[in-house]
Amino acid sequence: MMRWWWIAAAAAALAYVAAKLMEVLWWRPRRVEEHFARQGIRGPPYRFFIGCVREMVALMVAASAKPMPPPYRSHNVLPRVLAFYHHWKKIYGSTFLIWFGPTPRLAVADPDLIREILLSRAEHFDRYESHPMVRQLEGEGLVSLRGEKWAHHRRVLAPTFHMENLKMLLPFIGKTVVDMAEKWVTMADPASGEVEIDVSEWFQIVTEDAITRTAFGRSYEDGKAVFKLQTQLMAFASEAFRKVFIPGYRFLPTKKNTSSWKLDKEIRKNLVTLIGRRQEATDDERLQGCAKDLLGLMINASSNGGRRRQPVSPISVNDIVEECKTFFFAGKQTTSNLLTWTTVVLAMHPEWQERARQEVLEVCGAHDIPCREQLAKLKTVSNVFPGTLTRTFPPSFHTSLLPESSA
Repeated sequence: MMRWWWIAAAAAALAYVAAKLMEVLWWRPRRVEEHFARQGIRGPPYRFFIGCVREMVALMVAASAKPMPPPYRSHNVLPRVLAFYHHWKKIYGSTFLIWFGPTPRLAVADPDLIREILLSRAEHFDRYESHPMVRQLEGEGLVSLRGEKWAHHRRVLAPTFHMENLKMLLPFIGKTVVDMAEKWVTMADPASGEVEIDVSEWFQIVTEDAITRTAFGRSYEDGKAVFKLQTQLMAFASEAFRKVFIPGYRFLPTKKNTSSWKLDKEIRKNLVTLIGRRQEATDDERLQGCAKDLLGLMINASSNGGRRRQPVSPISVNDIVEECKTFFFAGKQTTSNLLTWTTVVLAMHPEWQERARQEVLEVCGAHDIPCREQLAKLKTVSNVFPGTLTRTFPPSFHTSLLPESSA
């Protein structure tokens, strides 16, 4: 009798789990599709478990296999960088439904609807939670935190990004660029004085170097080691992001998961050691709150012993670790892409290139690293960067928001 009872209990539990899985993987997606269809919003059909991921990957692979037209013919890079969106927008219009596994996303490109979401109904939306692998990479810093914890971190770290503090970081950035320019000079042909380089690759190197110098200063070599580990972890996160997210899969001891765990543990260990050494420093510079790099500024801002007492409780060493990871992740790709595409745009418009060069020579001189006051006088250069960044090649091609139940 007892045996049959256990069999019945196991069968009931199995039926319950199967019903829950069907609810999440089939019935709920079907209801969502029908809900939006009644409002005239359609999209590629949902496929059990995988959603639209297979079609997305196929479209992206096909687009990457074709050569891009030269930038001087067209600035329309959308068919290359977001091929699935470009393809489905032509079929379903500017607003349509797509599926990342069983998770629906509403793609919105209508300006009036975007304005309503971001302005009129902003209180009904929150930041979209990143993929766990991406979250592990970018850290639980200001970029990803929400609610009261975000507000607390912002209050504590706000002094770090005051202009008086940021201007102390200019020499680090200047040295990085000077080193790169000197390498280009040595690579140039002695007769013609010319050299052909891949600016995208070089700008990735110079951005990584500049971020490491500004973040860690005199601990530059330790920062470089952390950055290399972060780059390896980024490869795992990029691969995971292209696959269907299976809840709990990241906890399984697979080969890639184990490797990513080891990398994350090593990054955290190195940063904790580095922060510990800096906190134990007793030099006058630190005691006076005049740290010369971002890490020192964050340590001073997070403690009650800095130049000004914080009206809020300090953040922990672990919080500073997460902010360092965020600074690495958020800064590298966006900055290097901006520099690369700005160079492309200037090459397409040599008259603006000449105007910008002439302005830099007049304001900063031929050899000096510019200071903050000189940078403020570079009007032409100040027009070139925002024009490239906001109008032609923005660093991010979309914004993901999570609606509240009342939205």
